[in-house]
Amino acid sequence: MTRTIFVTALLCVACTPPTHSATDAGAGGSDAGEPDVGSTAQALIGPSGGMIELGDAQLVIPAGALDGEQRIRITVTDRAVQDPFVGYSPVYRFEPQGLRFAAPATVRVPFTGDAETATVFWTVDETEAFAALDTRVVDGLAVAEVAHFSSAFVGTACTGDCCGRGNGNLDVLLSIDNSNSMTEEQAALAAQIPHMARVFATGDLDGDGVQDVPALHSVRIGTVSSDMGTGGFTIPTCARSDFGDDGILSDVGNTELPGCAASYPQYAELSSGASASELDDFVQQVACTAQLGTGGCGFEQQLEGLVKAVTPSTAPITFHAGTSGHADGANAGFLRPDALLATIVVTDENDCSAADPAMFDPSSPTDLNLRCMASPGMLHPVRRYVDALQAARSRPDDVIFALIAGVPVDLAGADPASILADPRMTETVDPAMPTRLVPSCVTDTGLAFPPTRMVEVADELPGSTVQSICQGDFTPAVDAILRRVGRRASGACTP
Repeated sequence: MTRTIFVTALLCVACTPPTHSATDAGAGGSDAGEPDVGSTAQALIGPSGGMIELGDAQLVIPAGALDGEQRIRITVTDRAVQDPFVGYSPVYRFEPQGLRFAAPATVRVPFTGDAETATVFWTVDETEAFAALDTRVVDGLAVAEVAHFSSAFVGTACTGDCCGRGNGNLDVLLSIDNSNSMTEEQAALAAQIPHMARVFATGDLDGDGVQDVPALHSVRIGTVSSDMGTGGFTIPTCARSDFGDDGILSDVGNTELPGCAASYPQYAELSSGASASELDDFVQQVACTAQLGTGGCGFEQQLEGLVKAVTPSTAPITFHAGTSGHADGANAGFLRPDALLATIVVTDENDCSAADPAMFDPSSPTDLNLRCMASPGMLHPVRRYVDALQAARSRPDDVIFALIAGVPVDLAGADPASILADPRMTETVDPAMPTRLVPSCVTDTGLAFPPTRMVEVADELPGSTVQSICQGDFTPAVDAILRRVGRRASGACTP
């Protein structure tokens, strides 16, 4: 029989132990104060705030969170926790459904399970998809802050090798080659943005209506270009010779595309509860800023631009002319210390991040198109970028490096070491055209060349995926990235 308990703000109500079971009992948490399925507590809470307790489960609404009185209810439901999740508690329903707070409320939920992986999962507004909240365990209770009401449970979405709790926040940095051969490739990526947004919001990877991985509560996407200048030397296509775009997030929209504005904020943000129009705005902003056009420098420095964007000025690493990173300067506000970081590089050429600006000296006898391959000693070591990306997060496992580049199509998704060992990935002067390298793959619209330096970075970063830009449809490449994100969002270690 359903048991209803009426409480006033700040009144504690004791309840009997629950009848549900959970995996890893005794590994962490406590079920001593969990109420029976069907138990309910409710209270009338107003602008001064208040608290409801149902067994050891607790909801604290701070002063100012509500602008008027609301009858708040917590109910222990009989809803089963479905794959890919494992429940450490029953599912609680918080009502009225959809109620939003001006200041976050705090939930504390008893659980039986592994305290190291215990995560509060909260349904995204107006959907049945669960996303991970930033969770801490205090005195055997899973504690999280919430901005709206829905359903919740404590559990994990990780099986096997786990590196901690789930994470519902993701920052995505797109590093886009904006040299003269990239029009179709930029469009192919932009065509995937609606698919990415849908998966972020639902956790449904294959579109069958079933959640496969945790959804995300908050996603930010920004874009930088591969144009980092040419050390002050005047080179064709490199008009901004000193610093180029300098790893600064683009706020320029491609007005040659239908519906694109001339300018946007430096990054687009999608939060749970977004309306259909807000979702459309997010997709449009990302597509309009990611299609940078093809006016950028032909000396692509993809890795240097990527790392300068995410490196704070306090880091020991410096850039051209002794300058510092932009994470806490020109790009301040984009990266969040508690969010996963996914970096996605889209390019048809190898990285040419130069340590010595003389690389770009036009008086050199080496052909400009072969300069980067012929002068490896003038490039920054690949280790610079591995270390800098791992330093961008307090936990290196929270960095996901994705590359869509000139990898032969049949090697897409293969282990980076295997890709590097393939003879087609060797940089060789093309005997049929001695001013270029032998292409590593060919598309209907152009050629791509071996991205060896970036694959070497991927080989050193465990959360990497390497895909081919010669796939006309980027769906397989993007799906591989989304699977990596979903795995890490679940709390699993990156493979």
